[in-house]
Amino acid sequence: MKKIPFPLPVCDQPATGRIEIYTPDPAGDAFGSLDASVYACDAHEPDVIAAAWAADMTAYRIEMAPGVDRTCSEVYVYRTGNLGGGQ
Repeated sequence: MKKIPFPLPVCDQPATGRIEIYTPDPAGDAFGSLDASVYACDAHEPDVIAAAWAADMTAYRIEMAPGVDRTCSEVYVYRTGNLGGGQ
């Protein structure tokens, strides 16, 4: 399993949003492979989104689900995505 290929802010504040990170597919679909979720606070959401786009990945913000508690900069890499070794 790989790590995400861009730097994240160092922050321990509660996350207010989840940023889905996608690897585009060769056919041009920007949402080819769902690779990771990065949790971010309000102050760092723009930084995470900009870093993902700069790494040629697609970033899409999702509201936090009720009852989910994460800290800013927490990452979950999906095993089925390109970063997780999926096909």
